[in-house]
Amino acid sequence: MAITINGNGTIGGVSVGGLPDGAVTPSDLSTGHPNWDSSGNVGIGTSSPSSYNSAMNNLVAYGSGDSGITIASGTASEGSLAFADGTTGNEAYRGWINYNHGSDFMRMFTAGAERMRIDSSGKVSLGNTSSDGWLQIKNNNQSDVLITTNDTSGLGGAAMRFKVNNTTVGSISNNTTTTFYNTSSDYRLKENVVEVTDGIDRVKLLKPSRFNFIVDPDKTVDGFLAHEVADVVPEAITGTKDAMRTEDVYDEDGNVTGTQEVPDYQGIDQSKLVPLLTAALQEAITKIETLEARVATLESA
Repeated sequence: MAITINGNGTIGGVSVGGLPDGAVTPSDLSTGHPNWDSSGNVGIGTSSPSSYNSAMNNLVAYGSGDSGITIASGTASEGSLAFADGTTGNEAYRGWINYNHGSDFMRMFTAGAERMRIDSSGKVSLGNTSSDGWLQIKNNNQSDVLITTNDTSGLGGAAMRFKVNNTTVGSISNNTTTTFYNTSSDYRLKENVVEVTDGIDRVKLLKPSRFNFIVDPDKTVDGFLAHEVADVVPEAITGTKDAMRTEDVYDEDGNVTGTQEVPDYQGIDQSKLVPLLTAALQEAITKIETLEARVATLESA
């Protein structure tokens, strides 16, 4: 390769005997090679990256159909996209997105610490490196999910819906003053409707108790034992008495290292007791009114 420098100090011509493999020429732009514009922005598949969002046009990948950027790394290694404030120390990597190829999980970092992880099965953890469910939120002090709706009418609406097989079976809704926890109750969903006539007899089978939870020994509360209620109002109880389940065991990096058997605790929805309690109260009111009428008759005789 020869370079000729003119007498006025400018380069008058460049003679190129050959280009190395991978070199970019203007004609290559149509095949997706990089192009640098006058502002230093890089375009892949476009010769004018500056024509895109001015706040995010340092690197623009354009395609007439699907397009994207691949970050590749070696086998069982990690690929990252970092966001830096400087070139040294924490300022060089205050935030980044990282994919672990060995364990197939993706992590998101802010302020130099991991804040979110999606594991290989799609489970999402916020504030933790593993999740027992499809979404787990953990904070050292508290867990808080804020759902905000902008309703100026005061009528409110559903902030969260719950579906089974694409059918809504419950919701959490609100208006300007109240939050509602709703379960399906429309008459059009029901059949074989009969009146509860044994309310008092069944309420007498319930065993309200006072107790404390093992993790909170200084706090005594009123409640029920789930398996005892299951014999009277089974729809109020989830789970099976003395059941166990298998759960994953994770190391400090969030990698699955094995499994273990743990208790699968029963739960209770005490609101499901309200229909039975209402029926028992109505039966009691009827008995009281009957007795009052008899007393009034005797007193007037």
